[in-house]
Amino acid sequence: MTYHHKNIYLCLEEGDLPFNYHMIEKWHNHPKIFHGFGTKRSGGKKVRKDWLGQALTIGGKEYPVVSLRQVHGDGVAIFNGEEPQDLWFREGDALLTRTPGYALAVFTADCLPILIFDPGQEAVGIVHAGWRGTAKGVVAKAIKKMEEVFKSAVQDMQIGIGPGICPSCLEVDAPVRQAFTEAQVPWDRIAQDKGNGKFLLDIYQANLLLIKSCGIKEENIFTFKACPSCEVKNYYSYRGEGKDSGRMINFIGLKK
Repeated sequence: MTYHHKNIYLCLEEGDLPFNYHMIEKWHNHPKIFHGFGTKRSGGKKVRKDWLGQALTIGGKEYPVVSLRQVHGDGVAIFNGEEPQDLWFREGDALLTRTPGYALAVFTADCLPILIFDPGQEAVGIVHAGWRGTAKGVVAKAIKKMEEVFKSAVQDMQIGIGPGICPSCLEVDAPVRQAFTEAQVPWDRIAQDKGNGKFLLDIYQANLLLIKSCGIKEENIFTFKACPSCEVKNYYSYRGEGKDSGRMINFIGLKK
């Protein structure tokens, strides 16, 4: 299953960035932020290690890459301009900031990369949402943390959801269903019963429901529904390629 939403995303190769990536059309050339959803050309088997201590160069300016040690949980961290490498070994799956000059990043291969932008408070965030983090409501917790810490208003927030595994490729079993029993989304709206204790799980739909439950306006949600497992030529996929699959870098930041 392959999805495409016409006129929402641009697939570009910019001179400042040595890889192909997808962009939200509304955010392209935005005066306040830069961002991108990576493709296979933007990653590799050691991509996280490769980016440790490195920076993106955008518009002739360097933006150090800041990331967390992703653990498929619901931990949310705030970056206030400290040494970026200090956060690389801190566990968490969502990172927020109001500090310009840095690229917040998550690394994915089937899990959803979710970008958050609050133009009112000039704050950004990035979320790594696999099925475990989704069951724990990580994206909703990131949005609520922005409200608490940055005084962000949900009516102003904009969300970008990048490539992630489609339900046809994400077969799960009863323990996964059990993990969603306390989730804020109804199981029958995000999964199809295949019988024999197997289900097809739609983590895109689950995160979309979580985002909307926070009060984010429909017109402020931008999606690019490409499935890495269906398109292994273009994306890394854990399910499609196995445990040795590489990872893509996805990023957002406030311009200097």
